Amino acid sequence: MNSTSDPAKGFDVRDAVRFWEPKRLWYNAVLILVVVLWVALTWPHFRPALNLVALGKMLALALLANICYCAAYIAEFFLQAALPAVLWRRVRITIWIMGLLLALLMENYWIADEIYPDFAQNAATMAAPGTQRTESMSTATNTNFPAPLAVMGFLVAGGGAFVGLASMLILWFARKPRFARVAGIAMGTGAVAYFGLLTGFSLASREKALARGQEKYFCEIDCHLAYSITDVKTRTEGSARHLVIGLRTRFDETTISSARPKDALLTPSPREVRLVDLARRAFVPVSSTGTALMTPLQPGDSYITEFEFNIPQDARGLRLLLNTTPGWPDRVVIGDENSWMHKKTYFGL
Repeated sequence: MNSTSDPAKGFDVRDAVRFWEPKRLWYNAVLILVVVLWVALTWPHFRPALNLVALGKMLALALLANICYCAAYIAEFFLQAALPAVLWRRVRITIWIMGLLLALLMENYWIADEIYPDFAQNAATMAAPGTQRTESMSTATNTNFPAPLAVMGFLVAGGGAFVGLASMLILWFARKPRFARVAGIAMGTGAVAYFGLLTGFSLASREKALARGQEKYFCEIDCHLAYSITDVKTRTEGSARHLVIGLRTRFDETTISSARPKDALLTPSPREVRLVDLARRAFVPVSSTGTALMTPLQPGDSYITEFEFNIPQDARGLRLLLNTTPGWPDRVVIGDENSWMHKKTYFGL
């Protein structure tokens, strides 16, 4: 007869560690091998990625992959509580294989849809005469973490918090306090890891001021919009200055995901536009003309919107800030420009 796990003995941590930690080495080895194959088989496509900034992002993603791996302990916890010992020891190898396959799917999606096209775009832009680029061939964006992974991380964190809290309450009222404490510890550990990444990417961000004509990209999950200043007109009336700034919106067709229809319209997310001076005073537009910023575009389309500002004469070091209208859940999405303590990318005038 198969032995069954005894709930009174609680969660067998040592047995779980002996199984999952050696397999973590294989998990990381396979993910690293995939990266090596991408670089080797497409060389020299990824040559621009060989810099400290890209290395830092890769290390952060490796950390995130290993944090996700720790979800295996949550599955182990429920397996030990619900199944006979012989059975859950067989089931968990299936869970490891499924988790590895999911990680491989996400890794290849991120490389193919987010990284690979971006370096092709950078190379093409560098070749275009008169085009200005930011440092280290990096594209200025509203995030310093891959948006699809950031959204998925937020959804996983939210779902994990819900499941963890529900499990803790159910186990507590079922008079299994030891299991309830384990569920609470797992939920707390996940929360600490998530907010650690959120804070880390915010602290790693840097304030930027783009030159005239340089574009700032906004990720719309499966495609990107690029914004740039086309013109700045100034006139003085008494103690006030009037600035009219032309802002170009462009749907970059080279950034469309393979899963998105190539002719599908894109409606931009709501944007916030304001001028900021050296004293951190913010000035909002008094009027706008041209095409509204939320006008839908087809791939390759672009339009220009003009914003008029009334600025005091003593305002110095003016820069234009364009960002997605702050709101939930941007504040707690890893790497988002609107997240807690994250630095901004401005347009220099």
